Amino acid sequence: MTNDNEIQFLDKIDCNFPYQDRQESLRLIEQASTLSTNALFFIVEELCRIPESERPNVSTETLLDLLTLTANKINHPLKRLIVETADKMIRREELTVDDVILKMQTVQKYSGQFAALSILYFSCDDKNEKLESIWDKIISEWNK
Repeated sequence: MTNDNEIQFLDKIDCNFPYQDRQESLRLIEQASTLSTNALFFIVEELCRIPESERPNVSTETLLDLLTLTANKINHPLKRLIVETADKMIRREELTVDDVILKMQTVQKYSGQFAALSILYFSCDDKNEKLESIWDKIISEWNK
């Protein structure tokens, strides 16, 4: 589970990441690195799930640069899987539901990596809602 400092941090940046302010972005990346891997993955999520209202104001290059800087702080077995997924999302490349299901099953092995799981959940167009039951199962298992 997450601790109070992590929850406060996540609440502060949720849909409020300072994409245009590089210094503040770097400060938040550094702060996340002192909290948890989940906090770092949450920054990755903010980068690859940028609010549509911000999209016209932030270049793909800026997002990819911040993704690289965040990835450099991550030391976790899920790093490659999540960073590669985020990269595709930033570039607006399609991911298949079946591929995402396999990736979610990999994340399942790392209890508490909610941001990583969320990135995957929102990484494809799941028209048939196949991911919903997988999400519920993983979250239920982690919350035991």
